[in-house]
Amino acid sequence: VRGISAGAFDFLEKPCAPQDLIAVVDRARKTRALVLENRRLKRQLETGDAAARMLFGTSKLAEELRQRVRAVARTGAEVLISGAPGTGTSKVAEVIHLLSTVSDGPFIKRAAASLTPQTLTDALTRAIGGSLFLDEVAALAPDVQFTLLECLEKDCGARVLAGSYRDLEQEVAAGRFNHDLFYKLGVTAVRIPGLRERPEDIPVLFRHYVAIACEQAALTPPEITPALISRLMAQDWPGNARALMNTAMRFAMGLGEGEEEAELGLNEQLAQVEHSLLSEALRRHSGNASEAARSLKLPRKTFYDKLTKYGIRPERFR
Repeated sequence: VRGISAGAFDFLEKPCAPQDLIAVVDRARKTRALVLENRRLKRQLETGDAAARMLFGTSKLAEELRQRVRAVARTGAEVLISGAPGTGTSKVAEVIHLLSTVSDGPFIKRAAASLTPQTLTDALTRAIGGSLFLDEVAALAPDVQFTLLECLEKDCGARVLAGSYRDLEQEVAAGRFNHDLFYKLGVTAVRIPGLRERPEDIPVLFRHYVAIACEQAALTPPEITPALISRLMAQDWPGNARALMNTAMRFAMGLGEGEEEAELGLNEQLAQVEHSLLSEALRRHSGNASEAARSLKLPRKTFYDKLTKYGIRPERFR
């Protein structure tokens, strides 16, 4: 008992069977690895600028997103942030605000669908000297669109950041969105790639979300196995980062892998393994498809056919 209180991981009564000792050492090793990973993620949260702290991912697309966000933040112009549901348009807007010259000012968020001309004007007034984020700007009513355009043309004193998961060009063509407002907002644009485009970021994000959940609930981090990571990477994640975060929270609390989890047949399991092996080979060879194919002992045509089948692009790993 005194040993456990002093920080021992576990204890064994003598004489102990070798397999029991091996099992305890293996658990200790895995727990230590998780603790170190959590510390690394925590250091990342505590260092660097807002883009490094809040926009996670090690893929080329994730780094390109951070660089784009840093660039547009400095312009001071309106920004149109596009991305599928769950990709985090609100978070990207907040990072743009934090990296901008008005970061000391207010950051106001409003759901576009709920706004009237008056409530929009009130929100812009509150955001003077800072930024106003309009979530799903395509949902603005026509009269509210006109009010926003007028305010922007008069320089309302607040920077407007607009998020949308709809294609605004199509909305303009269909007559549902104001043409002039579209071009006013689209002076500077940021597109957030979905998880399906950057599956190599799934392990990083999942571990980050699990670490947050465990810290908040004072839970011991559960073991994140390679098999679990393979299952996560093989999914399409139509709900993107939000769905992955919900799954991580459930996993951290011992409730399984969440709604995305399902009983898979042999073909699905084999597909998961194949997808994981292809991605890992490309990662090891920095996106060099020829070297990756050679390491897997596959003809180049077969290798490329499999990449096409799973929607894997070698350039993501360079």
